[in-house]
Amino acid sequence: MKKYKILALMFFIIIIFSCILAPIKKIPLDIMVGKVNFLAETVDYEDGVYDFGKVMRRILMLTALIVFLIFRKSLKMGTLLIASIKMKAGWFSQFFLGFSLACGSLLIYYFIALLFGASMIHLDFHSTGIILSKVFKFLLIGCLIGFIEEAFFRGFILKAFMEDMSLPLAVCTSSMIYSMLHFFQADYPVSTGFQAFVGFKTIIEFFKPLFIQFMENLPSIVGLFLIGVVLSYAFIKAQSLYLSIGLHTGWVFMMKTDGIFLVRIREKLEWLFGDSQLVTGILAWTLLLCTYIVIKKIYSNTTHFSGADGDGKNLKRAC
Repeated sequence: MKKYKILALMFFIIIIFSCILAPIKKIPLDIMVGKVNFLAETVDYEDGVYDFGKVMRRILMLTALIVFLIFRKSLKMGTLLIASIKMKAGWFSQFFLGFSLACGSLLIYYFIALLFGASMIHLDFHSTGIILSKVFKFLLIGCLIGFIEEAFFRGFILKAFMEDMSLPLAVCTSSMIYSMLHFFQADYPVSTGFQAFVGFKTIIEFFKPLFIQFMENLPSIVGLFLIGVVLSYAFIKAQSLYLSIGLHTGWVFMMKTDGIFLVRIREKLEWLFGDSQLVTGILAWTLLLCTYIVIKKIYSNTTHFSGADGDGKNLKRAC
């Protein structure tokens, strides 16, 4: 069976088993949520009601981990990941280049937003120590998110697809999956008590933005898809994950850090600057295209991508 078919089957298994586990998980959670303060804060518990969407996301993650461990040999998961994250000569230069490109593109975005009045300079913290600690924390978060998501989406998913699909189709498919999975964040308030179909109902809420509310969320879907394409291209051209990890880290870092220094006026020119998400605006899409062009220019002499299969026969179209 081809790898993309195995991945589709795995996704179906993860969804079904998570829905089956959800009401079972809810039983002890109902008992503990009103007694453990940390747990209550995590799921926004108040007056006997809490957000099961947050619980369901953790159930999906745990189920996915188990399923991937079961299928790891048939997918050659370890081989693909090790080949992708191996620290070759120049890995830090690639990471730093990606990080610089990401930070530079968003600095241009913020500068233009300030010029048009879509953002205002505002310092939330007066202590230099607090600001530095926040910046350092966001940098660590960016590195963690960048490494985990790039290892999974580019180092594993994209490379698995590249073995069975043409390169453009593999990039587009993996980027669409990357975009879609970002919408699995819906809130689903539930009361305490046994609910046999709570998992299925929560999953329906997760899928609503992609189907029932598709047009409303289309700008976000397009923006996240474009991010996936640029990250995939960076991975292919650099022949390792570290350029895409640097890009991903830089974008996350800047978007988390800007709240310390800037206030966004979200209703100002939404079509240009986006609404609550930067990726919904035309300016962000334009800067992503510019990042793509810069990477293409820097890596213009790259001739092929050495894939996990060793001969790279299906991957030489990478350029």
